[in-house]
Amino acid sequence: MSADRTVYCRNEDGVEVYFDYGEESPFFLEKIDGVMKVSNKVTSSENTMIDGETYQGSVTKARNIVITAHISENHVYNRNLLYKCFKPKTSGLLTYVEEDERRVINYIVEDVDVDPDGVIRYATISLKCHDPFFKDEEDTIVTMAGWRPCFEWAHEFKEEKEPFGERVAEITKAIENDSAADYIGIEILIEATGAVVNPAIYHAEQGEYIKIGTEDTPLVLGSGEAVRITTHTDKKDVYLIKDGEETEINQYLDEGSDFIQLVHGKNTLTYAADSGRDYMNVTITYRFQYLGV
Repeated sequence: MSADRTVYCRNEDGVEVYFDYGEESPFFLEKIDGVMKVSNKVTSSENTMIDGETYQGSVTKARNIVITAHISENHVYNRNLLYKCFKPKTSGLLTYVEEDERRVINYIVEDVDVDPDGVIRYATISLKCHDPFFKDEEDTIVTMAGWRPCFEWAHEFKEEKEPFGERVAEITKAIENDSAADYIGIEILIEATGAVVNPAIYHAEQGEYIKIGTEDTPLVLGSGEAVRITTHTDKKDVYLIKDGEETEINQYLDEGSDFIQLVHGKNTLTYAADSGRDYMNVTITYRFQYLGV
């Protein structure tokens, strides 16, 4: 068991506790189960007069994380702190830290059990993670087209007409997904600096695209307007951002569109439009997913 492992749990009200191996730690981490195990539900069917079964599909099961810790002092205060952090039916974020690795996962409180007596009192916390994947702590943002700043403040101007930024326009961008997870949702932000008609994003390896607007129902973006696309498994939508307000516009989706996601390995993305491609600023935001820590 790694001596530098720390587990933080922060609930929806902002109450946080941590578990580690420090001598003065209020909650000494005895063990944590469920963070390195992956379970899949495999569906198959039996066929009359045919040996074996026919494979139909499989999905990754929800994750159950169980933390066992002990309390050696301030028993009443620390017990109440656990109750306050792990309230029934509430959600929270678990952060797992080991060496240089930091991973996060969302949970719902399932059970809390604290020993009532003894100098050393054990506490067991059971958490249910309906989304079984751990994720990076921060988003990764990739700029395909936009502006890159040339300097940061504070800055000493040494010559006249120094550029504040430079235009970046990579029509094709490759994102390498070296995590073990497939089909990672992304957020695509397309900002117009001039007239853009029917913007689209293509995924070369999957042979898929998502296009907003058709010949019969075109979407015309004016300067300062934007489209935000989310392709997460539980959130697949398209929004128009205009005058600071967001409006869902799924009805503009081209009928051949897919909510493209990142697959394992190479993901080559390309942006396009029926017209006005050079007026598109495009950023891709995502978090890699992991089957364990």
